[in-house]
Amino acid sequence: MFISHSTRGDAYATAVRSQVVHGLRERGYDVLVDADRLLPGEKWHPRLYEWLLECRAAVVLLNRAALASGWVHREVDILMWRHHFNRSFFVLPAPVGDVTPEDMTAAGFEDLMSLQLVQRTGAGDAGTEPSDPAEAAAVIVRAFPPLPALPDDDDPVRRWAEDITAQLSQVRTMSRLARMGRALGMHDRYLAGAPVTDVSCGFLAAQMLHTHDAVALRNAVGEIARHMDSTALDQLVQLVLPVWIDATSARHVLPDGDGTGPRTVVLSVRNPDTGEYYLGRAFCMDHSRYWPIVVTAPPPGEEDPEEELRYRCERTIRARFGMTDREPLASAPQLPNCDTYVVIFAEHCSLDESERVVTWLHGQIPWLHILLIPRDELTDDDPRPGRLAGAALLVPPFGADDERIAIRVAYGMLNDWSHGRGGEEDRPGRARGRG
Repeated sequence: MFISHSTRGDAYATAVRSQVVHGLRERGYDVLVDADRLLPGEKWHPRLYEWLLECRAAVVLLNRAALASGWVHREVDILMWRHHFNRSFFVLPAPVGDVTPEDMTAAGFEDLMSLQLVQRTGAGDAGTEPSDPAEAAAVIVRAFPPLPALPDDDDPVRRWAEDITAQLSQVRTMSRLARMGRALGMHDRYLAGAPVTDVSCGFLAAQMLHTHDAVALRNAVGEIARHMDSTALDQLVQLVLPVWIDATSARHVLPDGDGTGPRTVVLSVRNPDTGEYYLGRAFCMDHSRYWPIVVTAPPPGEEDPEEELRYRCERTIRARFGMTDREPLASAPQLPNCDTYVVIFAEHCSLDESERVVTWLHGQIPWLHILLIPRDELTDDDPRPGRLAGAALLVPPFGADDERIAIRVAYGMLNDWSHGRGGEEDRPGRARGRG
């Protein structure tokens, strides 16, 4: 059971948190809560990553400090990422004090609004006395349902970490694992506090999944590359290729939770491989859950780039589905329990031309998800035509130079350590992984 909070400096919220921990432990839960264990100047407590992947449920305490906390936002993103795939993974949002649902939405916690909130605990209107912390905590504890005796295994986030752990466990030289941890930016406090033989592969796997620095990731793999057999190293490289993409950003390419319609996302990046990395990150490299089809831009100088892009979409989709020219495109088979994404790299088309191609494609195959990489970078203030006006616009939290470096590093890892040596079969969407 994980407790997400930001209660330092808030005596009332701290008391509520302590009472919630006490009440949940009395009910037999193993409660994971970080309280004042960050070193001065330390941005993140590394053990939190492991806890966020290990826990089977979570309580999010939302006082005023939590609404403004980048740490809490990051924890909630990971928790909701897991909840998206595994509805039995229980997340309980609990407003504390005078925090209202409107405050949660304004602070960027709108995802939590889709869950059942605990009734507001603590102060009522401004200026009123807060309730007793024990009473407020009791409301939260009572709202927590009994968990099943066995965890639901339908959790690709957790399984992704387990797959990485399985490859790391083949490294028998523990000092190399410690050096790997340092390359990931971990403080010696988490590596040298116990005998080096106790360095946890699961702990390192959790760090790898949240290392968005591509160069640091490559250096970390380099520390252990000579201590793994070629098959394990190849699998490790394939599994971690997309982790330079921020999980918070990648989660926005996932289909809506109700699964009622196709997802159209305008992704403002410069390379089609980045679109595939977004999908790999979002779906935790679980290839049983998604299938990417990449349509690259026609060469410059075409008389009608829109028509050429449409032609390339049709030819690529037919080839991937094994369809003949005599079969109507609309007869493309929908894979059961698997989301099909078409990544369209519209490098030589205007936004209006791209919109017409997207509209045509959805008219042919309505259930396709589309990830459009437009010719020009876009911002939230830029107008978008037609169907694209209602599409999600995703502006990544990295710049063009960061993207180029990450793509170069990824291909370097494939060339140096992958059996495929960076060939076509080792493009991001073809990476070998679960499923």
